[in-house]
Amino acid sequence: MYKGPLIPALTLALGIFISSVSQMVWWIGILPIIIGSTLYFFLLRKSSDPIITYRMAKWHILWVMLIFVGIGMIDEGLSRPLTLEKVYSGKVPEKVTCEVTGILSKTYGDRIDVIIEGTNHAKARLRSGVTTLSPGDIISVPTKYLIEVSTDTTEIGKKIGPMLISSGILYGGMVFPSQIERIGYSKSIKYFFIRLRENIEINIERSHLKKETSDFLKAILMGDKNGLDEHTKLTFANGGTAHMLALSGLHLGILATLILLILWPIKLIGKYKWGYGAAIILLWIYVIITGMSHSSVRACIMTTIAFIAIITERKNYAGNALCSACILILLFDPMALFDAGFQLSVVCVGALIAFASTLNPIGHRHHPILYYICGSLIATMVATAASWVLTSYYFSQIPLMFLPTNILLLPLLPVYLGIAVVFIIFLCLGIEIEWVGNILDYGYEFLLWSTEKLSCGADFVVDYQLPIWGVIVWLTLLFTAGWWLNKNNLTNESNNRIS
Repeated sequence: MYKGPLIPALTLALGIFISSVSQMVWWIGILPIIIGSTLYFFLLRKSSDPIITYRMAKWHILWVMLIFVGIGMIDEGLSRPLTLEKVYSGKVPEKVTCEVTGILSKTYGDRIDVIIEGTNHAKARLRSGVTTLSPGDIISVPTKYLIEVSTDTTEIGKKIGPMLISSGILYGGMVFPSQIERIGYSKSIKYFFIRLRENIEINIERSHLKKETSDFLKAILMGDKNGLDEHTKLTFANGGTAHMLALSGLHLGILATLILLILWPIKLIGKYKWGYGAAIILLWIYVIITGMSHSSVRACIMTTIAFIAIITERKNYAGNALCSACILILLFDPMALFDAGFQLSVVCVGALIAFASTLNPIGHRHHPILYYICGSLIATMVATAASWVLTSYYFSQIPLMFLPTNILLLPLLPVYLGIAVVFIIFLCLGIEIEWVGNILDYGYEFLLWSTEKLSCGADFVVDYQLPIWGVIVWLTLLFTAGWWLNKNNLTNESNNRIS
């Protein structure tokens, strides 16, 4: 029987989903934990007889499921953001205290993201004029300008409302700068890293790079896509390469490889484990600086597990690492379950683990070059087959030219990112290598031009939103196919773990 973390991850997510949909109080989650614990002790008492133990082994999975469903219910119930009406029982004060988490300058002024005090981290996204606020400021805002996102009945409100609510953003509104009062500043260490990221972005902006290139670098390396214009976003979306603009496992993998290359001299003195340990620390610092998006955290956890396996000289199972990453993320942030980025990241990586190597007909030992070429083609097709349903559901688009654009451009991305990282490191040290900057300018123009030409603009994009039942059916079929293809591997893995 397979005893990995797959069942705990799935049932934890199920518990979070049940609690979120039903809006039940957190303590109800104690009930399945009690039932599961009772079942465990019952089976434990029966384990004195080997024959009975063997016959009842399949029931052990049931108590695991019940306990993790209960944990998920408690986790979501305790982490659920609250509206002001629930917090103050209808007697909402005239002003509320908020903590500024982000500022974005727009043509109309500033867009201010805040966390409302006393609401279990409920968020609000406010529009305002030009302000002097910065992340970490504690402000006071008139309550009458905070409008619940769920009450927006416009077309765009109905479309983006559920996505905002799933991210914990319960309020929006327009507030004039004169109505915002700064009353203090947060001492949280996270704003130290935010300011550090802002300083790096300032260095990028002050370089001789073209504005379009600097905005692109801030997006793919710093996780800040606010500067990207709509044309660039639309071009990459139409080409099926929008994942290039988001920090993900691809970017973390490239960065990890670059870090290991830089730390390669450590291996020469026989201390290769120190290099992997230093790489883990540097990767986590990078993820924290870039805002800890769910996809980057997932990738960093999996990379950390892989590096720890190398340090401890243990075998690493990618499927177990993915499930462990999901469990950790959901325990600390149960609302991540409803985040489109988290879902796309997990589904794509899960599909790659299940199908990429299994479907590759080329032997790695006999034809390594052909193996990697064929693997790249299969990985692109598998990732798209896994993610197109979510792309259609959340963004109402299906790009048909994903295969040629990804096949031709993905091999160029590691080279471009490597050059960009070296350029930014020297830039932060006060040294600007202009000819490297020129390469980055021309490289970005080539990536954008190639994506636009290969995708033929919007000519090969189908505007269609798949219904939720279609998403569930497709992902269920995908999961079943992956399990069927890998059931022998799962059995062997379980036997190896037991032995």
